[in-house]
Amino acid sequence: MPMKKSKKIALCAILSAFSVLMLFIGAVIDVLSMTMVAIASMFVVVVMIEVGEPYPWLTWGVSSALALILLPNKLPAILYFLFGGLYPIAKASFERLHYVVAWILKISYINTALLLVVTATKYIFYLNDSSIDFTIPFILVGNVALILYDIALSKMILLYLVKIRHHMGLKNYFSN
Repeated sequence: MPMKKSKKIALCAILSAFSVLMLFIGAVIDVLSMTMVAIASMFVVVVMIEVGEPYPWLTWGVSSALALILLPNKLPAILYFLFGGLYPIAKASFERLHYVVAWILKISYINTALLLVVTATKYIFYLNDSSIDFTIPFILVGNVALILYDIALSKMILLYLVKIRHHMGLKNYFSN
């Protein structure tokens, strides 16, 4: 049974709210900022799987806008806006290509996102955080961390498809 547009938008709104909640936890508890960005990105994945295009863009946009407006610490919002929320959408597009091309695009995306995060935190939001600077160690650590994130995201998607989706009763409920 196809899902009505209003139900799709409602699901996106609920998952956007969960994303903002996760980002808020990351903003309040500094140590969890990267973890909460990764968890918030999973809500975009759920929308991609259950509802399809263009709704992941809607979820990312609403979550990003609310996080940038509401969060007391903007770093998790910036990370989600420039990387975490967009990466699952980009990953799905990249992985339709040959795996070598996909990894070249992923690495390019990662480095572009790192450059944008550094630029946004320093020159747009004026966050004076000495740990965020565009240096060789930062680039290397960022690349390794984000490659590991890509692999972990693939595993989480598989876990969702095989275990979680079935238990939630969502299989084929939201199909177009």
